[in-house]
Amino acid sequence: MAPIASSRIAPLRESPTRRIDRIKEKLQREGRDIILLSTGQPSIPPPRWVREDVRKALEKESMELYRYSPSRGIYDLRRALVDDIKLFRGPELDEDQIVITSGGQAAMFSTLASIIDEGSEVLVFDPMYFGYWPLLEYFGAKLKIVDLSIDEGYQPNLDKVLEVVMRGKTRAIIIVTPDNPTGRVLDRSIARGLAEIASDIDAWVVVDEAYRTLIYEGEHSWFYKYAPDNSIVVGTFSKDPGIPGWRLGYVYGPKTIIDKISIVSEEITYCPPIVAQYLVYWYLTRQEDRLRHLEETKKVYKEKRDLSMMFINKYLPRARYTKPSGSMFILVDLSDYLRELGVESDVFAEKLLEEKGVATVPGKYFGRTVPFSVRISFVAETVERMERGIKYIRDFLEEL
Repeated sequence: MAPIASSRIAPLRESPTRRIDRIKEKLQREGRDIILLSTGQPSIPPPRWVREDVRKALEKESMELYRYSPSRGIYDLRRALVDDIKLFRGPELDEDQIVITSGGQAAMFSTLASIIDEGSEVLVFDPMYFGYWPLLEYFGAKLKIVDLSIDEGYQPNLDKVLEVVMRGKTRAIIIVTPDNPTGRVLDRSIARGLAEIASDIDAWVVVDEAYRTLIYEGEHSWFYKYAPDNSIVVGTFSKDPGIPGWRLGYVYGPKTIIDKISIVSEEITYCPPIVAQYLVYWYLTRQEDRLRHLEETKKVYKEKRDLSMMFINKYLPRARYTKPSGSMFILVDLSDYLRELGVESDVFAEKLLEEKGVATVPGKYFGRTVPFSVRISFVAETVERMERGIKYIRDFLEEL
């Protein structure tokens, strides 16, 4: 009889997108063409000039891009991030308030490990990015869930939040803006309200701002400006400049908790990847070039977003969605189609992939409020293939 695994890791589950990826890769090995409306990664690589900077550095006979870095990340990158946040009208920070991590997921893991005890009450919103549900279960959080509504544009209702927090002792509130999966950009008044609630009850507000530079309408809300003693902000460089496979993220907040997060981060990966740190440092410090690249990227993504909505309206007229003001996704509610068929989104998405070669992410993975929705990425494929993928969704629904 083989030794057993620890029961402690039971809540940790394979990412839902990895299951989709396994099916996709199997079909691709069989020679099938798969239309990727599922992927959460950019379709535009970092600009050529920063890739050239990396190439030149790699050609040097030096250990500089192969060495360990400080556990918090190199000072120059943290300094550049301080300046970049100010460039986007964010808060004034000190380099010691930042930890560079091996990706956004590692940043959130280290943050939750640092603030949550077994039984801590954590307020979350449904739907929510699927990667956070198992982490919260792993750390023993007692979840207090506030449902979001498509009719309210997935904006949190502050009265409902107050009702929940007044019934217990909330340790933390978690919010994603711009949102994954809905693309909602948090209204400024609601962001301020959430920050004030967290401050009033002495709770943390943990903000995932992975898509903060990919906003097409509206503005990013800087929670740290509203509640500097209570805000912990998690971000990533996977989306901008577009290096998801190089695994680089960050956390900033009050120095006292950042010091704790740094210790956890060090125990997980010792230090973030050095070559990724230098790429991002070079990217952020050429501000005019960086902003030009970002605006060009946003222009492409915004055009594709608008076309994705046109295709949904054309081929899926009974579908519902809110216009995503940011991120890379649109959450499409297929309730009028799937409910009458008695099929929920997880079963539908797998069959759609296997039979039509279209990969989407089931809404069911993001929470219990969107069982008949699918998340579609509007950045990954060409316009022609995106239209074909949405048309195939219509065809498949007609065949069921």
